[in-house]
Amino acid sequence: MEEFEKRGIGVVSGRDACARALRSPDLTSDPGGGSPSVLLRDGDGHTRVRGVLREIIAGLEPLPDAVVASIEAAVGGLGSSFDLVRDFARPVAGTVASAVLGVGLDDGFLDRLEATTANLDVFGGTDRAGQAAAFRLAVQLSRTPAGPGGLTALREAHAAGRLDDDELMFNPVVLAHAAYENSLNFLACAGLELATSGPRSVRELVTAICPARYVLRFGPDGPVAVSLTDGLPFGLGRHACPGSGVALAEGEIALTALAKHLDSGCEVRKVRWKTHPVFHGLVSAQVVVSV
Repeated sequence: MEEFEKRGIGVVSGRDACARALRSPDLTSDPGGGSPSVLLRDGDGHTRVRGVLREIIAGLEPLPDAVVASIEAAVGGLGSSFDLVRDFARPVAGTVASAVLGVGLDDGFLDRLEATTANLDVFGGTDRAGQAAAFRLAVQLSRTPAGPGGLTALREAHAAGRLDDDELMFNPVVLAHAAYENSLNFLACAGLELATSGPRSVRELVTAICPARYVLRFGPDGPVAVSLTDGLPFGLGRHACPGSGVALAEGEIALTALAKHLDSGCEVRKVRWKTHPVFHGLVSAQVVVSV
């Protein structure tokens, strides 16, 4: 809250008030300046780009058997001591993000993607380190050979006149971030809940954890941060997360496999949390399985 107050940003909280704000035609995601990102625009441009992204995501509903097998293999290969972020959440989120984009994502790319998010100043301000890092990722993805999947689909949409040059450059990073970062944070936090408190449904966990805590909107009275923590983890309205079905399926598969791995009991050590005002997650948490 203090972070918002310093910048003159109002806060909307409470489920009903946040639902109204997310659906309100008087609040926009567009701060001005003509961003090509689907996250920072409204109107016809947003509808057009979102439509392309939704077609890409639909290709993973349900998750392909090969993706399911890769997730189960990654979790099944965990040893008697592992880190919930590095060894569990990261490989699973990376597998799904790779499938979404249709490209292999090595550790170096995932490192840069995480560093981009950590530096993203989603409420504006003068620090542009995150935006510069995102631009570098956009250039890298623009030069990456791609198989069937999101990156190829975006290039085909551009060739067909459905995306302009700037939209083609920046929305692969949006897609990569959406497929990876929130899943990484959710899976690690959900794994911690599983290890310390026992099983809960994925829908309960994603609502309780809410890895993206706020979204920014702009209205006649200035900017407002709308909370998603009161039961709205995927948002509502025209900017509701189009990949919620994939995220829930990914969580169900990964957490079911993790619960099996932890069946004999475990101990959690050295829990460290991220401090980003919007993206909620773990830095690390060591799990030692009982033998």
